[in-house]
Amino acid sequence: MFSDFIKSRYKDIFGSKAKLILKEFSKEPKKCIRINTLKINPKECLRRLKLKGFFFSRVPWSRYSYFIEKEPKAVSATVEHLMGYFFIQDASSLLPVIELAPKRTDVVLDMTAAPGGKTTHVAQIMKNEGTIVALEINKNRMDSLLSNLERMGVENTIVLRASALKVKQLGLKFDKILLDAPCTADGTMGKNQRLRISLTNEDYLKYSRKQKELITAANAVLKDKGVLIYSTCSLAPEENEEVVEYAVNTLGMKIKELKTKRYLTPGMTRFFNEKHSSFLKKCGRVLPYQYHTQGFFLAKLIK
Repeated sequence: MFSDFIKSRYKDIFGSKAKLILKEFSKEPKKCIRINTLKINPKECLRRLKLKGFFFSRVPWSRYSYFIEKEPKAVSATVEHLMGYFFIQDASSLLPVIELAPKRTDVVLDMTAAPGGKTTHVAQIMKNEGTIVALEINKNRMDSLLSNLERMGVENTIVLRASALKVKQLGLKFDKILLDAPCTADGTMGKNQRLRISLTNEDYLKYSRKQKELITAANAVLKDKGVLIYSTCSLAPEENEEVVEYAVNTLGMKIKELKTKRYLTPGMTRFFNEKHSSFLKKCGRVLPYQYHTQGFFLAKLIK
């Protein structure tokens, strides 16, 4: 059941695709695991889980991540999960870190790190080298972040309980920044049924304002020619294309093509009956019905 506001809004934004999106939201997205190569070889992890009756199919954009096709019991209750051999996350949320492509010598900032899915993914790609600074302001979420970092064997991360808006006070500059921004999360309505009836127009406007503040803070601490990945689990143009347009037109950042664009729907250049910048085509959006995932958005920006 969706509110009239959501149904009307999605029709305005997505046209004929709106029915497909809302239909997909009527069921939960496919569960995905990202195998933690810091601790185990993917083939060995899969072998262990298959012996327990699990069946998998590979996520197209990740060589170490898999959709669960058969789950005889909760995969979170397995010894392999407790040992940190894999992280359970939506397949769409793998994309920002893949696009960030951190090197083993980089200093990386994760601006809103909890519960740690993306932080541990960054550490995995960096092979526990370099440095990650992970920020989280919420104490309860900080506990889950620290727990996941320990479980996954992450050793190259400094965790700070701090507001991402005040990151400039650290006096540091970063090679790469991941801003998985707080959002309405309307791309998660398959799991979060409350959002189907609770979201209002003011929610979208409120988050858009906050996201522009966060991307401004990120730009201030990014090194020249540094990379910023901006992402949300929202499908809303106010939280996505409008924020990217602000970063380019107001902050002077440059937008780059996404390496994973073949899996994505291009960003919108027209919404709410207004024309927007042509460069927004370089952004990418995962529509839930494409891969039976949550909805997601990302963009790659260079200072």
